[in-house]
Amino acid sequence: RSNISASGGPIKRRLRMSTSPLFDHLSTYATISACNNHIPWSRKLGDKSEQNKRITYTTQPFSLPPQRNFEAPAIREFLSTALYCCSSSCREEIKVSERRGLAPRETYSPSCLFVSGRALDMVRGENEEEPLRENDDNNNRLITNNVVEDDATTTTTTTMSSLKSCTDVATTAAQDNGTCWDSLPSVILLEIFSYLPHESRIQASQVCRHWRYGLFHPSFWKKITFTLKDNDSIVWSRCLSSWFQFSVQEVTIRCESANNFVREALFVLKKLSSNKQLRKLLLEPTSCMFEYPTQDVNGKKLLEQLLTIIETSNSLEALSLGCIEELTEDLTYILEPLKNKHSNHLTHLSLASVKDDPDRYDFLELECSMFRSFSKLTILTIDYDHLSDELLQALNSGLMERLVIHVHGWNGEYIGASNNAWMAFTEKNPNCELRLNLIHSYNAVRVLDSEILQPAMPLTHLKVLFCESVNFMALNQLSHWYPNTLQSLIWIDSFNSRKNPVNQMYDADDIDGPDPLVIAAWQCKNLSEIVLIGKKYCLHNLLAIVRLRHNMEKLEFAESDIVYEESASDREAIIDEVKDVMGKQWKLLSDKELPKVVINPLNGDSREVIMPMVLRDQK
Repeated sequence: RSNISASGGPIKRRLRMSTSPLFDHLSTYATISACNNHIPWSRKLGDKSEQNKRITYTTQPFSLPPQRNFEAPAIREFLSTALYCCSSSCREEIKVSERRGLAPRETYSPSCLFVSGRALDMVRGENEEEPLRENDDNNNRLITNNVVEDDATTTTTTTMSSLKSCTDVATTAAQDNGTCWDSLPSVILLEIFSYLPHESRIQASQVCRHWRYGLFHPSFWKKITFTLKDNDSIVWSRCLSSWFQFSVQEVTIRCESANNFVREALFVLKKLSSNKQLRKLLLEPTSCMFEYPTQDVNGKKLLEQLLTIIETSNSLEALSLGCIEELTEDLTYILEPLKNKHSNHLTHLSLASVKDDPDRYDFLELECSMFRSFSKLTILTIDYDHLSDELLQALNSGLMERLVIHVHGWNGEYIGASNNAWMAFTEKNPNCELRLNLIHSYNAVRVLDSEILQPAMPLTHLKVLFCESVNFMALNQLSHWYPNTLQSLIWIDSFNSRKNPVNQMYDADDIDGPDPLVIAAWQCKNLSEIVLIGKKYCLHNLLAIVRLRHNMEKLEFAESDIVYEESASDREAIIDEVKDVMGKQWKLLSDKELPKVVINPLNGDSREVIMPMVLRDQK
């Protein structure tokens, strides 16, 4: 490419700018054709006829915003100059669309436009240094001293830049020698923004409108979390989903279970249904089911949008169904399109659910052999209903890092997985963690030691949530079977459990026996988290846990659960010793800090406690 100068002189200054937007808050639609064979607009450079450049453009009628101090001819002059800068070899069309109040969409030409300082002065409304020459035949005005350069060394991929409001530019550029921060070229501004965290970019965007446009460049919004909890968040989510529906790559949707919020989640999913770049889609509802299913808000509508996104995306890497029961009833609908299109790059698949009624629910059998197709799968969450030797054999990629299993009801007909299958799975996936979650499993918790736990399991996390009873045999097995793997133990129930009104954390048949949590703290060398709420526990056993496991990171007990057998002075000494290990900020949880459902199961919803915990396992 050669430098083009109408006067034959050296190039003095230039401004890099993309084709969108040309003017702030100006509704413009332009189609630009840069080619060699169009005649209506032409100009001869020097004496060489082979350098003739001919550019054709058409624009729809537009109107200037109020309180703008320049005339339409000046705008046409600037647009003509910008069009003249297109390379003669560029044979594509550039569509520029601007809507008032919305960030422009990322559609650009591969060729950059370089507008000289003379053209910028025209937009600023400054007086011209040399007169313009009119061509009455073509009704086009040509700039006689304009300097334009097409630099081959610059980046060929243009970024979204915003030409500032003409009024703002005229104000800030009044002094040639002053520092005009809003005149900073967009390519430099975006490069600086790329080094800043998101919060710092938000603060910097308050400097001026030009910097605020920089904040909304699509490269800074590749990962978006849509939080739907009130009217303000709905408006903001609608804006983000409209602006970045084609460019965002990682999406998390957090919403309440009420119909209006689910309806907005469907709106966001519909916007994403045309996104070919989407790589991650995670649903994080506050409840496992819809509050009041209707004709336009139900599981079927949600499933249809998810299937459309799966078919549209080119390389989906992560998908989470958010433990929504309606979406997990028949997993074949989800797995078939995933297998056909994303089997080679899917790494994260969350198919587990939380049942509204753990004793009554329907599920269809799953062909576990389909999981063999997902060769790069590293994280899988699934219900215990689908666990079998065949499933563990299908997960033979050797890349598995986490397997999360949800246990609900128990009717004695589940096949489960044998100890030999677990041994083969662990040998094939030595780095895989097993996280076992019992959720409202009133019957399953009683057979946890005999039917569910296996010695060869790579168990690292055990959660027993609102199962209303304690299996002491299973607790004793933890220290014997998983001394090298167990990292976390969480057992939560309500204070007034109907099935276990005493809520005791010791075996009535073996009162003098060792406490299973103390033994676990002693034997399990990687144990770093113990949460026990809703079960009575002795203070001196709590002290024993801390003394045996100094690297404990999280230790949570409710103050109402502690049984004191010591004097008041001894209690304070024990608490102080625990604080010396856990940190001065450690304390027993008061009733005000506990969820309502823990205090009384009739006054709260257990899903408010369950959903955040199980959703963290999916990340």
